[in-house]
Amino acid sequence: MSRSTAILVALASLLLLTWATVAMRHGVIEDDLAGRVQRELAAYAIDGLEISAVGRDLRLSGELSPKLTAEYVAGIARKVWGVRVVDASGLQPPDSLTDKDDPLNPRFQPSRIVRLGGDLSNPMDAGACQRTMARLASLGSVHFEAGAASPMLDSYALLNDLATVAYQCPDTHIVIGGHTDASGDRTFNLRLSQARAEAVERFFYLAGIPAERMQIVAYGDSQPIASNATPEGRAANRRITFDVLPLQ
Repeated sequence: MSRSTAILVALASLLLLTWATVAMRHGVIEDDLAGRVQRELAAYAIDGLEISAVGRDLRLSGELSPKLTAEYVAGIARKVWGVRVVDASGLQPPDSLTDKDDPLNPRFQPSRIVRLGGDLSNPMDAGACQRTMARLASLGSVHFEAGAASPMLDSYALLNDLATVAYQCPDTHIVIGGHTDASGDRTFNLRLSQARAEAVERFFYLAGIPAERMQIVAYGDSQPIASNATPEGRAANRRITFDVLPLQ
């Protein structure tokens, strides 16, 4: 090999090494930036989104909660140090599951329902099951499409947790109660509370809870726990309750 050829080979090797070092460094920086944005969004209880970085530019994609907008999420991401541009065009609102012909006919996304199974080594009794389900219900509410019986997608995590607890109490009977606020027609409210309780029962059944272990009670607006004069009170009154009883 001539000296000039050796020099060219050495220069090419140096350039290749430099390019590889820069590429690896960019990859580390991009991963760090995406990770910091993910943690910042998590601080706002926003998760499940796909975050990709090219240099200091981000692209966000995925399904948004009905309560969020793409611009709101992008604004949070832009506040993270190092972010230059945020493309939020990949953020989409979830499709409504409401049956337009029959809003009281609940619809589901089965792929999001955790299928339960297997033997239980330490099943819970009725008292423990009641306390655990009450605690979960106190931490969040099951939300439904407006004026309809289909559970909203942001409630699937809570419903899956509740179903998991119910599965761990095989020797119990679960009474699922549907409640509404006092807005609108009382007869419709009663039907709506029935349909929503049946939707939760159907969710549990799809998760693996035997139908014979469940019972539905429709209360309509007859058992308010807050004033129906305020939006906050009406929201509190729209709820699902669980009574866990030992098998006779």
